Amino acid sequence: MPVDAEVGAVPTERSVPPPPARGRTSPAEPAAGRTARADAQRREVRAALARRTAPLWPAHAPVRPPAAGATRQDWQQVHRRAGLEIQHHALVLRRITTAYVVAVAEPHFEAGWSVADVLHALDWTPQGVRYTHDSVTGIENPGAWFAARLRAWTHQDGAPMRSRGQRAAAEAEQRRTEAVAAAQRHTARRVQQQVPGAESGAAGADVGSQGATEQERQPFRVRWAAQIAAGRAEASRDPGNQ
Repeated sequence: MPVDAEVGAVPTERSVPPPPARGRTSPAEPAAGRTARADAQRREVRAALARRTAPLWPAHAPVRPPAAGATRQDWQQVHRRAGLEIQHHALVLRRITTAYVVAVAEPHFEAGWSVADVLHALDWTPQGVRYTHDSVTGIENPGAWFAARLRAWTHQDGAPMRSRGQRAAAEAEQRRTEAVAAAQRHTARRVQQQVPGAESGAAGADVGSQGATEQERQPFRVRWAAQIAAGRAEASRDPGNQ
């Protein structure tokens, strides 16, 4: 589904720091003009979401163009689609512009975060503790609230932490590696159990009841070789054959 062109950033408000985004409003622009522009941008957000009939960006996919060699405009379009999808689910963020949402989330997008990862960070801390605030009511400044929630998921140098999805993928890969290693160890033990049995058979091992039980567990070709070796050993001990 097509979406509108990139909109400008949210205007500066008393408690909201200006976003580090492209297209910031000029400080020389009159306050009334900035307010009118912001209102128009918010109406554009509501109109775009009203036309939404399918996800504008897959919830669990990395926010990047699917094709190699994407242009700056392609990246802007993808980020805007992801920003609108975040606003679709987080209603409180509809009170700010999509450009502001993208400006705050863009470092996390570039670090491989998905839309679902961003939405998870709005309700959960990196330590797995759910915020007591319901993220819907009582938020006077959605822009500052959004920035603070994502800031909690960054390191001291400002780099985003691993998201919930990235942590789950890493844990799944570790479990897969451990399962492969366990299977290899099991196969190695089976081989070690078979080799000594073959050697003892070839050397004329005891053919008693315990030996027979062990031989029954051996592969047929190993048991056959053991029987041949035992026959030759018996023939060599028979005085009539000398």
